[in-house]
Amino acid sequence: DILFRTKKEKYNAIINEIIFLSKNEKRPVLVGTTSVEISELISRSLNIRNINNNVLNAKHHKKEAYIIEEAGKSGIVTIATNMAGRGTDIKISDEVKKL
Repeated sequence: DILFRTKKEKYNAIINEIIFLSKNEKRPVLVGTTSVEISELISRSLNIRNINNNVLNAKHHKKEAYIIEEAGKSGIVTIATNMAGRGTDIKISDEVKKL
């Protein structure tokens, strides 16, 4: 387990790990959150660092099919609330299977 003194430290560590996995290793990254607010906080933090990401939550249900289709592709970051992602089948691309 990793402990952080503040929420800011915790979220910075999460953001850094997302960037490492998506940019350096070209892996798809699925981030599960407990609320819409946290999913949007992480998305904004990634946007500030010029990291493209898709948010799957109650506010973005019109783009859900597109977000799910993109989620398993190389370097794609998907942020989902636990309710939005429930029962969702993300297909891993052939490129990612080779990693």
